[in-house]
Amino acid sequence: MNIIIKTNILAIIFLLLLGANTVLGQEKSFTVKGKIDESNDGKFIKLYYEKDTLKIIDSVSIKKGRFQFKGNLPAPTLGKLSLEGEDIGDRIDLFLSQGTVQVIATDSLYYAKISGTKLAENHELFAAKVRPVDRSFIDALNIFKAMPEGDAKKAYITEILGGLDEYTRFKREAAHQFVIDNPNSYVALYHLEKTASAGLANYETTFPFYEKLSSDLKATALGLELGDRLLAVKGNLTGKEYVDFVSTTPKGDELSLKEVLKSNKYTLIDFWASWCGPCRKENPHVVKTYEAFNDKGFTVLSVSLDDDKGRWEEAIKQDNMPWYHVSSLKGWKEPAAQLYGIRAIPQNFLIDASGKIVASNLRGETLFKKVEQLLK
Repeated sequence: MNIIIKTNILAIIFLLLLGANTVLGQEKSFTVKGKIDESNDGKFIKLYYEKDTLKIIDSVSIKKGRFQFKGNLPAPTLGKLSLEGEDIGDRIDLFLSQGTVQVIATDSLYYAKISGTKLAENHELFAAKVRPVDRSFIDALNIFKAMPEGDAKKAYITEILGGLDEYTRFKREAAHQFVIDNPNSYVALYHLEKTASAGLANYETTFPFYEKLSSDLKATALGLELGDRLLAVKGNLTGKEYVDFVSTTPKGDELSLKEVLKSNKYTLIDFWASWCGPCRKENPHVVKTYEAFNDKGFTVLSVSLDDDKGRWEEAIKQDNMPWYHVSSLKGWKEPAAQLYGIRAIPQNFLIDASGKIVASNLRGETLFKKVEQLLK
């Protein structure tokens, strides 16, 4: 009896160790070796990075102008070195992966030379373009956080948010160009994924660049995750035939989708509501596209999920939306919205003259570029 128990215990321990080694074997070790001016001796330098969705903060003391970090990662990721905080003070981003990253700073970390691993050096090519813009935007946010409450603070954040779309577009376009120039680099996949994370994912915007990545990158855990996410937001109606519906215009007349389609090359069905903040923010982009291509065969049929006629009509006027509008004023019970499986707004579908849905959920400049491409 005792022998059997001991044997089972040993077997269990062996299996546990085997499992632990298997897990550890999936992770790769990294080292960051740094050299900085000796005036920083005695200070603590911190390394920030994510591991399995957890935020890791490691710190070491600088001695004789040198410091070193060691760790393990399941996949390459972006890290930050800082003498103060993650997003404040003298700091720099660097790419962590298997091997040793060398950081040489003759004065400040921000101007450090980073080398050592292929991915770290590859990331420096990308960082050279985006790092100054990132620093400017984040520093502006830090100034806002430190300001006392009041009108000046409100005005300042309004100014910052006014440039948010341009900042986001810059980062996205930089990532797209980096994919074109470096289709075999994990750094390209990493930054492309960041432009399409969570609610930012847009099939029309990102998938053409995802397609340019090497098959090896697409087969990685991050590549597979991004591919699945993009297909999920593509919309299961894309490529299928439209479904007709009839609803009511602000004047009280009935209007069918079929009527609109037959007199235009491309029609955007846009589901929105006056009370929907993201919808109202998106409306100027739709207006811009409409004004540019209406005379070439593009139009919009907006379907409102409002239940108040006055607010609906006022929003149409305020946002200068000169196209077709319909609503049954039943809120989320709008029949057209239920017909197209609408569970959140804004959402849209671009339909050609034959009635085929050619794209869905087009946002911002993506809508403009898609229509421009189709009407060439």
